[in-house]
Amino acid sequence: MRIATFFLLFLGLFSCGIPANHPVDVFIWDQLCAHEDPDHVEPAGKCDLDGFLAEMERFPWHEQAHEALKFRKNSPTLSVTDLKTDRSFFISSAVDNNDRLGYFIGYIYPGEQGTRAPRYVNMYEIEQMEAIREMVVLFFRRDEVALKRLLGKQPKYMDTRDNVGWKKYLKMKQKFM
Repeated sequence: MRIATFFLLFLGLFSCGIPANHPVDVFIWDQLCAHEDPDHVEPAGKCDLDGFLAEMERFPWHEQAHEALKFRKNSPTLSVTDLKTDRSFFISSAVDNNDRLGYFIGYIYPGEQGTRAPRYVNMYEIEQMEAIREMVVLFFRRDEVALKRLLGKQPKYMDTRDNVGWKKYLKMKQKFM
């Protein structure tokens, strides 16, 4: 009887871990407006390439960039996350003193095994939305080689490691599993 109980317990524990180990083939997106608290942003839902491009068109980039100057809380941002590959792409806007709109984009990807930082963040300065659209298409196609090649042509803003957002990301990912 003990052997059967142990076997059933072992089987139950093993089967509970299986769904978390399988990648979820879905893209999710969210938006952060200039006045919002970045710690309370929730995913807006699942999306595909056309849906995300439509959200990019609808987002009031210029208005939000001005609002960000006023509130000085955070940059207005749209982001999309690929739960299958654990990669994210985000777009933030800003205005300069001459009221010219510009963008910062970020590409977030897993760090190598054995490193302390779960993910790396590469950020670039982009002036034209058309270049960003091309990057978004490559992101949704999961063409990392072409995306990194295109990113490499852009002026780099900074590289960093994301230790803080990893737990929040994993918690959010569980909602879609």
